[in-house]
This record gives sequence, structure tokens and C-alpha cells, in this order.
Amino acid sequence: MHHEAPPMRRAQFRMSDDEARAFLRAAPFAHLAGCVEGRPVLKTLNVVELAGAWYFHGAIAGEKTALFGGPVVLGAEEQVAELPSTFVDHEQACFASVLYRSVQVHGVLERVDEPAHKARALQAMMERFQPQGGHRPIRHDDPLYEGEVKGVMVARVLPTHIDGKAKLAQNKSPADRRALLEALWRRGLPSDPRAIELVRAANAGTELPDCLRGPPGVRLCCALEHAQVDAAVTLLAHVDGAVPGAQIRRALERAVAWVGAFDHADALVGTAWHGAASAMDAPVTRVAVRAEWRGRGVEEALARLLAGHPALRF
Repeated sequence: MHHEAPPMRRAQFRMSDDEARAFLRAAPFAHLAGCVEGRPVLKTLNVVELAGAWYFHGAIAGEKTALFGGPVVLGAEEQVAELPSTFVDHEQACFASVLYRSVQVHGVLERVDEPAHKARALQAMMERFQPQGGHRPIRHDDPLYEGEVKGVMVARVLPTHIDGKAKLAQNKSPADRRALLEALWRRGLPSDPRAIELVRAANAGTELPDCLRGPPGVRLCCALEHAQVDAAVTLLAHVDGAVPGAQIRRALERAVAWVGAFDHADALVGTAWHGAASAMDAPVTRVAVRAEWRGRGVEEALARLLAGHPALRF
């Protein structure tokens, strides 16, 4: 049964259930916390969502088994960016802060015993953590896996409520948010471009610093991620069909810096990156824009954004 999360002190930081679930789905690992005979237990593990519950595996006689049937908390967190006090004031230390996201799933821990159910959960974990495949699918009745499925513990957390918090400058004024984005861009740590995009996504209508101002009708993005690879491959197939899609995909996944431009419908209309398709290739810089957007300043905006990218500053 699903219950609403208890109210937080600052509601503007709260994630929706969908946002919280998406965050936990993408987290590289999670923490499981519970209590056994008055003694706290905290474990780090990999999890996967399946039919609304969160699954993991472990040893048949491991310490986690003592938590079965009791209340547990499954959590994950991400530090988005440290914000030094000097971003705001060069004397007072009180302005030091951090941007972060965190999710807690409150629920009950159950053992999964039915072999087909266990196999489905284990296969889901493989699909999440080894998406490239390269293995025979896990089935409980496959002789290759029958003994393995029987000999491993599979458990699931059945959620009662989910509590997600994203502290991404929602409590700051528009002017302070713009100053924050400018400070992150100037500092230029490897994680700062992504932090900029997360702050923008959490604060619609935030006034942009000059580095992110594009021509009318487009939104510049200073940190594209894996989710945009397919759209970029499709775009580049229209721009230059002579380059194999697999080669484009490798180049984007290995890019040192990768930026883009989106239209009002959030369709990718241009992209620029610096990188190489393999360790044997020399890095190249490339800008590509859909035909209907060429000559409208998109190429120049992307080239300028890429040139100022923290990863390419010397």
C-alpha cells in the first residue's frame, strides 16, 4: 500500500514520486538500513525496480536476512556540487553550502523464494547493470542457472512511502540563481556543467548567464548525457549519413565535452562535442545542426559554448 511521505520543512525541495523513483533507478548503488534486536544495520548494495518494488541479491545466510519481515529504509544520495562561501562573500564562512539530491524508500523487507520470481529479478539486475548483454538470459528452468538461482538470496523492499529531496537552489532569488550559475561556470570543475543543468531544470524560468544564451527559439545545454545519445545519433544521420551510427555513438560516449541545442518542443536540433571514437584516434571537435536551423546562429552559439567548456579550458 502506498502512503504519502511526511511533510518536509521546505516543500520546494521535495521530489515527486516519479522523480524520486527515476533518481533511485539511476543511482549506481543504494544503502539499506534497518534494526536487529536494537542494533542498527546498514548495508550498501545494487538494486533494481521491478513492478514497483526494489530488489537485490546476496548470500543465503548473510546479515541482511535478519531484517526480513521488518521495517527498512532504502536510500541513495548524490552530491551535485559544493558551493564555497566565496561564491557569495569573501569573508563570512556561513554562506558555504552544497547542492544535493537524495531519496529514501520506507518499506518492509521480504524474501523472494519462488524460483521464477527470483530469476526475473536477477535478469532485471543484469539488464540494468550490464545493458550491453553478452550473456544468456537468466531463467529458473535453464540448467545453466538452475543451481545458481536456488543458491542465491533474493529480497525485495515493498514501499510504504517514498521521500525524495533535491536541494538545487530553489530557495534562492532569481538574481542569486543566475549568479550561482555564473560562478559554477567560472569555477569549471568536471561536475559543474551538469550541476548547472540540474539547477536550471529545478527552477524553470531562471535568468541565464551569458554563456548559455542562444539565438531565439533554442535552449542551449552545457552538459548532454547518455539519455541524449540516440537523439544525437539520429540528428547526425540527417546531417551526415556517411558516418556510421556506431562510430558516432562511441565518439559521444567518450566525449570530453558535449553540448547541445533544443527547440521549444525539447527536440535536439544541434550538438557539438570534442573527443575521439577510440583511444587510438586523435580527438576532434565537431558541430552539427539540423538543416532547418542552419544560418540562424545555432552553430556559432554551440561553438562558443563548447570553446568555453571547463573540460577544454587550458
